[in-house]
Amino acid sequence: MKTYRLKIKPQGSFLTLWQADTVFGNLCWIMAWREGGDTLKEFLAEYKNGNPAVVLSDGMPGDFLPSPAHLSLVEQKGEGFAAYKKAKELKKVGWLTPEIFQSVRNGNLDINPAQDAKTFKTFITLHSSINRISGTTGEEGSLFELEEHALSESEQFISIYLKIKDGWEEKVFALFKNLSLTGYGKKKSVGKGAFDIIGQLELFHGFNDFKGSNGFMSLSNFVPAKNDPTDGFYKTLVKYGKLGGEFTFCGKPFKKPLMMLTYGSSFKVNGNIKPFYGRMVENIAPVKSEVVQYGYSFAVPVRLEKI
Repeated sequence: MKTYRLKIKPQGSFLTLWQADTVFGNLCWIMAWREGGDTLKEFLAEYKNGNPAVVLSDGMPGDFLPSPAHLSLVEQKGEGFAAYKKAKELKKVGWLTPEIFQSVRNGNLDINPAQDAKTFKTFITLHSSINRISGTTGEEGSLFELEEHALSESEQFISIYLKIKDGWEEKVFALFKNLSLTGYGKKKSVGKGAFDIIGQLELFHGFNDFKGSNGFMSLSNFVPAKNDPTDGFYKTLVKYGKLGGEFTFCGKPFKKPLMMLTYGSSFKVNGNIKPFYGRMVENIAPVKSEVVQYGYSFAVPVRLEKI
C-alpha cells in the first residue's frame, strides 16, 4: 500500500465530524449508487477478511497532526509541581505541527506546549421547524439547537490520509469526487458538509517507517482486532451511529453503541509494524444484518521505548 494525502476545502460549517468510519460509510453509499449493491458486498468482504483496499485517517486540520495519547505521561514520571504543571499543559495539546509531530514520532517528547494550535471551532446555532400546513413557526417545541463545526480562520483545508492498494487510486479519488457533489454528513440537503477537493491525490512520505520504531500511533478512531497489540496508551469514545442512505428510512435506523479507541492512541509492537490494525465490526445494526462498521486504524510507526 502507498500513502497519499487528499486535501478538501469545506465550503462552510459541517455537522458531522470528519471521522474515518463516517467518511468510509459515505463512500460506500457512493459505491452502491454508482456500481450496485453486489459490488459493494464484494468490496466489504475483503475488509471482513482483513484485506482492505483503502485505509483512511480522520480529517486533520491543514498540515497539523494529532498529539499522541502518551505525550503527557512523560512529565508525570518526574517529581514536583513543575513536572505536574507541564503534564497538565501537555494533556491539553491537541494538534502538532509536522515538525513537532516527526520529533515526537522519533521519541522526543520534550516539546513546548505553547505551540498548540486552535484549529477547529464548535458553536451552537438555533433553528425552528416549519409547520407544513400553516407554513409558520412558533409552535411549542419548534425551536432546536444544532452543534456545528468549522475550520478556524487560520486553516484553509482538511487533510485526509489514505493507504491505498495499487490499482485502486483512480477509483478512490472518483468516490471522493462524487461525494463532493452530494455533500457530507448531516443536513447536506441544506448545504451543510459541502466541500471541494483541492488538486489530486498526493503521494505522502511523512509516515515512513524508521530505524528504532517499536510501535504505532493511530490517525483514526478504530476497534482493535483479536490479535492486535495491547500494551499501549489510548483514549476511548462511544459512538451512537445511525444508518445512512436509503436505510435511514427503515424504521429503526439506529446502530448499537460502539466503543472505539480514538486517534492518537499508540501501542508497542513486537516485530514488524503493519500499515493498519483494527477490523470491521459486524452485527452493529439490529434491523440490517448486512451492515458493518469500519474500525480500521491508520497506523503510523513511532518510538515508544522512553515511556
